[in-house]
Amino acid sequence: MRIRMGLGLLACCGLAVAACTAATPRGPDANVTVPAIGRPPAPASVQAALSSEAFTSYAGLGVVASDGLAPGDTFAALHTACMTAGGYGQYAASAPYNIRMTGGLAFSQAFGPWGYVGVSLAEQYGFANPDGPFGSGGPPASSPSLPVAAAAAGNKCLNIVLGFDDAQVAHSMAGIETMNNEIAADVIADPDVKKATKAWSACMAKNGYLSGDPDGFALDEARSIGVQAVTPGDTGPTHAQKTAETAMAVTDAQCTQASDLAGIYFAVQASYEQQFVTANQQALNVAVGQYKAAFARELSKLPELLAAASGTPVQSGRKPGGPGGRRKPSPASSASVG
Repeated sequence: MRIRMGLGLLACCGLAVAACTAATPRGPDANVTVPAIGRPPAPASVQAALSSEAFTSYAGLGVVASDGLAPGDTFAALHTACMTAGGYGQYAASAPYNIRMTGGLAFSQAFGPWGYVGVSLAEQYGFANPDGPFGSGGPPASSPSLPVAAAAAGNKCLNIVLGFDDAQVAHSMAGIETMNNEIAADVIADPDVKKATKAWSACMAKNGYLSGDPDGFALDEARSIGVQAVTPGDTGPTHAQKTAETAMAVTDAQCTQASDLAGIYFAVQASYEQQFVTANQQALNVAVGQYKAAFARELSKLPELLAAASGTPVQSGRKPGGPGGRRKPSPASSASVG
């Protein structure tokens, strides 16, 4: 069992009970018992694994319309309502807005710290993400034919959604963010996950790929050939690069099967998630209620927010890849995009 207690706190307890109580860290109950999982079968897909996990709906709050907690109260819905309030609802689909990229969260992703789930997907897509919220094409881009006034409204709405996003991460979702990070630490530190990752790494080495980190392996390759971000004017990866990338992805998927990395990873993750949700159910219920109330207030204030908002896009107050990314527990980073 992991106890959230630092050395300073232990020393404090040895001196005075009152001082120890005052120094106790505030936050979710993060005590967990390491699960005994054996060698569970790999999931049919990442989405199949996520659909049965206890924390998925909470981590998807604000991102997924069908989260079952605050259905429809999403950043995308706020963007549409904002554009409508500004008189440009018909352009809502063309104007850029903020959405959390949550690879491996409510939106599944075939590859990650769990390896690569699906040899056929690896053969077809390589390290592109066909299962993400926008497939492998990235977030929606502003239409070049968007009228000037509609584009200005879109920029204002983008800033409003970003501001709401930042505010909720700091307030109603703060506990959810903390739980996500705690679960991430437990999953990655789990002895069975470590052992399976080591077996995956050994398999990859036999095939000529040296890596001890499945997530880093995939992301580094995707970045190196421009799968995730293609600069203006760039024609993308060459045929030779794409062929090499596909071979790497297929080997990744095959080694994931051989090591049972995905089966072990998601079974361990499911156990830690259930433990966290069970121990913190009341706090989670409060967080959802606070988010829903904040969303309703934001909708009611849209006219005045639009009047005060800047027509120049601003960056989110959160740094991409920071604790506010709200990915499914994983050591990799995520980002808010607009």
